[in-house]
Amino acid sequence: MQLTKNDIFGVLQNDRRRCVLEILRSQGRQSVRSLSDEIARIESQAEEPKENIRKSIYVSLLQTHIPKMESLGIVAYSKEQDTVELLPASRNFDIYMETVKNGDIPWSQFYLDLSILAVVGSLMIFSGLIKCISSFQWIFFTIGIFMATSIAHMYYVRKLGK
Repeated sequence: MQLTKNDIFGVLQNDRRRCVLEILRSQGRQSVRSLSDEIARIESQAEEPKENIRKSIYVSLLQTHIPKMESLGIVAYSKEQDTVELLPASRNFDIYMETVKNGDIPWSQFYLDLSILAVVGSLMIFSGLIKCISSFQWIFFTIGIFMATSIAHMYYVRKLGK
């Protein structure tokens, strides 16, 4: 089943569904109970959330969020084992789920900044303002930087998917 952008944004517009995706992506298959406990900690910002909060989240996961995600082929829910796991269709969300910690920049911003550096450096070298670096050296330097960062990005994204 091919997910539409409306399907993807419909899933991502809800904090609990985003949390489910993030938890499953980082920790693998989980019981609904452990998902609800983790989400309760996140939402209440408490190490030991109240039982009524955990229960409310557990019920909402079972009655609303997991069935929606399961109907779209994003997760598989085993009623017998009470576990949820990601399916291959969840990879459609990778590009939208880039999480950025405080002090970090998103990869898209990094590539934009790197491109600006390459253009400005090229203009300065080709116009003769910088003479200590040849245009041949600059080309290989920028190609090397783009290749190294692309490889780093690829490994980073693969690590998130595991």
